[in-house]
Amino acid sequence: MKSDPRCIPCLVRQLERSAKALHLPADEFDRLISKARQEIPDIPLSLPPNIYSTRLLEMIYHDGADPYKEEKARHNREVANILPFVRRMVKRSDNPKKTALLAASLGNVIDLGTRERIDTGEIKEFLEQATFERDDSPELLKRVESAQTLIYVVDNAGEVLLDGLCAEVLGVPQTIFVAKSSPILNDVTVQEMIDLGFDPASVASTGTNDLGINWETLNPEVMELMKNADLVIAKGHANFESFIDGHQETFLLLKIKCEVVAEKIREDCGSLVCMHYLPQKNASPSFGDPTKARSGFVG
Repeated sequence: MKSDPRCIPCLVRQLERSAKALHLPADEFDRLISKARQEIPDIPLSLPPNIYSTRLLEMIYHDGADPYKEEKARHNREVANILPFVRRMVKRSDNPKKTALLAASLGNVIDLGTRERIDTGEIKEFLEQATFERDDSPELLKRVESAQTLIYVVDNAGEVLLDGLCAEVLGVPQTIFVAKSSPILNDVTVQEMIDLGFDPASVASTGTNDLGINWETLNPEVMELMKNADLVIAKGHANFESFIDGHQETFLLLKIKCEVVAEKIREDCGSLVCMHYLPQKNASPSFGDPTKARSGFVG
């Protein structure tokens, strides 16, 4: 997926929020943002938005910088507190696997950063009434029945606990989660997943802290795992931007948060999506795609 000029203001705001979270002195903050604006013309729009954004954010995210460390820890605590309730809701539902997929989307729907606690009544209503506007979950669940290996590319702290529950309920015998090697925004890292109780043998690193997946720098081991997996699930916007127009068949779970992605999926902003992405042959190349394939929308 190529970047769009409409992406740029959003990506600059993302950088500004990270810089403010570091509590930089005003003059240093101004120099950083000024430098970013000077570099923007040199970053090609042919890059996916997740890589474009990483190019800007790498001005901050180096030498172990983690401005959202406390916020991520708080989100992990909040979701851990509601996890038993969500687990009961999932298991009592008429279709636990489908409800587990919706539960995995819960972190994208409820803004964990704007409240002191999460209302379980709100969660109950969501799990009972929410639907995927783009719903390829029947195909996903059909594939789950025979799958022996699942690669699950996670997104943010907090909601990663819901991803763990989702994977547990889907019940694919060998599930490998893929996370960042080091901090960027509120994305969860490999070490943070291990600290949350995930089996170290079930967590693999992308090899970098690039947003989403950077196919040009991706850990070769993870590339091979995806290639050979029976099923790949990827969460969130940055992973959508990474996989769409690429070579890897994937099921994408996300809430649409911008017009550019809404137009790409052909659904409205705010929609929940469970989308089966299937590459097609004889298509235009995409960034970092070794097979030179692009998107095919299944269903």
